[in-house]
Amino acid sequence: MSGPTERPEGGVVMTTMTPMTRITKLQDEYFSMIKKIEEPVVRYAGDIAQRVARFVPERPTFMMSMPRMTEVVDNQLKFRRRMVDEQAMFVHQMIKAMKPVVVRLDAEHERKADHADKATATEARATRTAKKAAPRHTVHAA
Repeated sequence: MSGPTERPEGGVVMTTMTPMTRITKLQDEYFSMIKKIEEPVVRYAGDIAQRVARFVPERPTFMMSMPRMTEVVDNQLKFRRRMVDEQAMFVHQMIKAMKPVVVRLDAEHERKADHADKATATEARATRTAKKAAPRHTVHAA
């Protein structure tokens, strides 16, 4: 995939975007969009909490043995972090176990990329050679 990129001096250059670059760009755009959505939601929730807080009673005695809201949230965030870490370890173990297949697949990709780079270099050399070999016509003034 490619798209125009503006040069500092004002010109436009076409750039090639790799699939991983495109994925990363889409992920960044996703998080930017989510942040734009979250900011007004948090602001609105804060405004409502300010208005409602005076109607909420103090913590009842029967709830004293129960965890506080912040403790529950912190606990769940730790659980989420552990879950993601455990899954990441599993994925890495699977990639390691599948290494014979992964190496072949990655090697094929690298071979094609190397072949494409060599083909581009060969074409560039051929173009330079053709330009050097082309007869030059000179116009003489009478």
